[in-house]
Amino acid sequence: MKKKNLKVQVAALAMTGAMVAIPMNARAEEANPATAASAATSGTTEAATGSTAATAVETATGVTTGAAAETVTGATETATGVVAEAATGSTAATGTAVGAGTTSGGEESVVTVEEAAVDPGTTAPNNVNTVVSDDQKQGTDISTHADKTSGGETGPVIHVDATVTAEDAKGEKTIAESHTGVEENVITRLKNKDVVLQGDLSIKKDESTEAYDSTNIAAHQVNKEDSYSLKADLDVSPVTNIINASAGIMPGSNDMFVRNLETGLRSAFTLGNDVEGSFHLPTDLEDAKKHYELSSADGNPMIYRINYGKSSFSKKKVSLVMDLDLTQMKPLAKQGSDENAANERIYGKDPVTGKAYPIENFNLSPATGGHASTSVFGNLQELIKNSAQKIQLVMKGLKINSTSSNRVETETETEKNISTEGSIAGTLVGYMKSDLKYVYATGNTSYVWGAVQNDAGRDKVVGQGNDKVLLTIKMNTVEPKSNPVQPVNPVQPVDPVNPEQPAQPVTPVTPAVPASPTNPSIGGTSNGGGGRSSSRVTVSTVSNAPSNPGIVLGESRPTASAPAGEVLGENRVAPVAEATEEKKGAVLGESRPSVKGVSDRATVATGDYNFTGLWASLFGISLASLAGFVVLKKKEQQ
Repeated sequence: MKKKNLKVQVAALAMTGAMVAIPMNARAEEANPATAASAATSGTTEAATGSTAATAVETATGVTTGAAAETVTGATETATGVVAEAATGSTAATGTAVGAGTTSGGEESVVTVEEAAVDPGTTAPNNVNTVVSDDQKQGTDISTHADKTSGGETGPVIHVDATVTAEDAKGEKTIAESHTGVEENVITRLKNKDVVLQGDLSIKKDESTEAYDSTNIAAHQVNKEDSYSLKADLDVSPVTNIINASAGIMPGSNDMFVRNLETGLRSAFTLGNDVEGSFHLPTDLEDAKKHYELSSADGNPMIYRINYGKSSFSKKKVSLVMDLDLTQMKPLAKQGSDENAANERIYGKDPVTGKAYPIENFNLSPATGGHASTSVFGNLQELIKNSAQKIQLVMKGLKINSTSSNRVETETETEKNISTEGSIAGTLVGYMKSDLKYVYATGNTSYVWGAVQNDAGRDKVVGQGNDKVLLTIKMNTVEPKSNPVQPVNPVQPVDPVNPEQPAQPVTPVTPAVPASPTNPSIGGTSNGGGGRSSSRVTVSTVSNAPSNPGIVLGESRPTASAPAGEVLGENRVAPVAEATEEKKGAVLGESRPSVKGVSDRATVATGDYNFTGLWASLFGISLASLAGFVVLKKKEQQ
């Protein structure tokens, strides 16, 4: 924001500081590219509620500063005051209608609520959406100019133009030491860190008795089923530091007039791109008051209130505008050189009679059209000093559905555990400006603030090395595994080692064909001796060998060569059974018991015991047939 030239001296500074101290709350996180759209939305909302005239009036009032303010007449001041009052109360005509949803022109739908205007004498014009359009402002801009304009002398009384950054606030240097060319005076001798507001975010479950967690140790665990309260804490004591320092600019500063005061605050809270969830969307004014609360954290009176009619609500972002509210201030003794000042009170009520004391808002009086004798720097200083130095803003009904950053997966045999994180950002910006006038000098002062992260509550995850006000949340989800459980070391079938191959049958030996038998002589020799020649009998053997020859019947029988007269088979050598190879497998009749004699012969002939009786019968018939044949032949020869 621009630095404004201030003229008068401490009064201007004091005024500004006072305004600042009252409002500030939580500070911000990441820069939000939608800030401009939000500002435009807020402006649209104000216009819709009938505040267009107010905005125009406030703008006109803000222009009347500096030297121009010094030259204005009382009539001009009166006119200005009337306009300012009209601006403050311009929304009264809207009444207390319940919230109406509007579209911001962006991706999200923005909800607003209507609120009746307050008494303009209890507040001051607020153009924060115009003066500080950037939600991401951090640090403090100081502009104080005061010059001698009467009494025969001219020249500067005090000129201060400086911007104290978030980085400057980390050191121990003074404003003058860290800003080349800035004159040293009662204001610039302050340390940078003593003029910058600080904030912190914390979270807990709604209606829980647990303490708020600022996540300065670890991310805060959240569950999808629960709703949460987000709290923004702000230390606004730096405003009081500036006001108190300004009192030493010149003697008699308590009597310096403070006029055309403007002030206001705006706090925005945004769910990061890695968070899926929603802030509470109010249905009407009472619902908004229930879920969004501004209060004192140190027991001192609050001098700011949420203007719900100028605030906006959406699922991912909430923007809360705060106005000056002098109705809660306790009674203060009147300051100044007036002889009756010590016996007079401003603000609050008489504890005995209950009668309200005058309220000083440092603007033109609605009743007289002029400034009261109480519109002096001394009273502004007392107002700021006695108001809350620690304030807090609580937002209830926050729902978190999922987070997506820093994904970590762990697995067991049956399930997968997924851990993810997300961040929430908070910002607080504000301003105060006024005109100052003293016996021989005039001027103006302007302060613009943007809170930075309180180091003690710095977020452990996303806040390290970061001056933005951030808070990290964490979610755990468990997914059952879909893959079947595999057996441990399953038994594999054993392959046979070198399986035994069946034995091949031995090639059978082809039997020798028996020689033809020699016909024996019957009854003597072939010649003489009275003997008779015998006819030779030839026996033909028909071979009927099988296609796969085995042991032939009678294969080992010796060839008959006995002399004449020998009995058939008389000298026959007993057959010897040849060793046979054991057959594999079951053979028909294998278990049949062997029979002596014929069985042995059958074994010699066949090589096994199969059909032993049949073979024996055939063999006996053959022998009987052969014997009969021989006998018949002999008879024929006789």
